[in-house]
Amino acid sequence: MSRTLESDVMPTDIRSLHDRMGRVFHQPVRVHSFTNKRFTVNFRVPLTQLRRVVPEAIEVEEIGDTGLGILSMCACDFWVSWFGWVPFPPVRNNDMLCRISTKIRKGNHVFRTYYTLRSDSSSRFLGFFGKRFSHFRKQVSPFTRIDDGQRYLLECHAQDPLCRGRLDAVMSSINKTKPDTTIFADIEQAKQFIFDLDGSCGYDYGSDKLSFQKIDYPPWDMYFCHEYCYQFPLIEYLCKTFELDAELDCVLFMQNTRQTWGTSWLYRN
Repeated sequence: MSRTLESDVMPTDIRSLHDRMGRVFHQPVRVHSFTNKRFTVNFRVPLTQLRRVVPEAIEVEEIGDTGLGILSMCACDFWVSWFGWVPFPPVRNNDMLCRISTKIRKGNHVFRTYYTLRSDSSSRFLGFFGKRFSHFRKQVSPFTRIDDGQRYLLECHAQDPLCRGRLDAVMSSINKTKPDTTIFADIEQAKQFIFDLDGSCGYDYGSDKLSFQKIDYPPWDMYFCHEYCYQFPLIEYLCKTFELDAELDCVLFMQNTRQTWGTSWLYRN
């Protein structure tokens, strides 16, 4: 645990934690993006433990019948060039995002989603609107990025020390070979559980309302990354404070992918 994370400023209950991470609200327009590179560090956590950090209205998704769920940190950079029907010069953004594999009910339908606990963006433009008009609990933070073909380094220098993070990966170590650490049978099964989803979701404690955002995904071309190092104070904090026995499962990699993020509106189910 980072020495800057003093116990007297750490939230110790789920409501206080979510309040510290940021607000949840409607997203009234669709957003089109193109991802340069995305690394997702995935941890297996017993469902009964992972349940402690997810609002009761949202279900934690189980990996088969293992009794385990997935807690992840994404490190990526992408461009956004459309808001709704309006094109504009592409905005480059670095992003670090803490997410949990979940399910959400809306009406008579159940959707496979991911729930975002926190998202930091380097773009002031995207961060300003994402903070006020999304369920990603977004904040604006400075980043360092090195992407020279041999190494990919992304470091988030968030003002809140709990939300800083660093991922350093070796590009030559990326392939489809299954690492010994993973519970998944192969890259296809890992991709299907972690990324082949209906969209994203959110929950606002103040209004006791949910949100669901449909995301149009491409056919993913997914890989495992085998050489990397990382530091995620938020993951460390969650494990220590909420007693999560998190085990590293795998680091997934994708690149050069388009996505369309749909609108989302708060609702009471």
